[in-house]
Amino acid sequence: MRAPNPELERTIREQGFELLMEKEPEQITMRDIARICGVSATAIYYYYADKDALFERIKLDCIAAMEETIIARVQLCARTDERAGTLLREGLEAFRDWAFENPRVALLVMERIKANENAELQELAGYYRANAFAQELLEKAVAEGQACSDDPRRDSALAIAALWGAIEAILRKRTWPEYWNDGIAFTDSMIEAIAQLVLIPTGGDKK
Repeated sequence: MRAPNPELERTIREQGFELLMEKEPEQITMRDIARICGVSATAIYYYYADKDALFERIKLDCIAAMEETIIARVQLCARTDERAGTLLREGLEAFRDWAFENPRVALLVMERIKANENAELQELAGYYRANAFAQELLEKAVAEGQACSDDPRRDSALAIAALWGAIEAILRKRTWPEYWNDGIAFTDSMIEAIAQLVLIPTGGDKK
């Protein structure tokens, strides 16, 4: 049995990602990837059972990179304002900004590359890293009296789903044309709506 080649495996992922930047997942074959990598399709099957397995790994890589971006932004914000409610807003804005800066990647991660429905719950955790981080921030905001939620896991997931819906409306041009080139203001309104639902205004109780 031959030994794994980490450099080749990384090249396969990198070239698979590059193809996904140009084509839809269903338009790509393992032979396409093999040809770009300069190897046989058999060599790729040594590392990945099929293209869905490869694309799933690429998706998880993209999610990890997105999470790093969001966490870095929140940590930077925390240097001047450590309130969990502020950090939650910052995290939502960071997710929005990442999506607008990387629209193709965002659509692939959120829509086009399917999740492994047969994966165990522990394996699925990799898909929901942003949700887990938002849940952590919301739980902290509730503990600090800055937010109102009887189910932070549900409410943080709903917040991300609602925000993605607004982001997708811009990326897919599924809203009024006057908003197509004003995505930040459009999604700022959604973030404000989310904040009004769960965050307690400074100096007063949430009604």
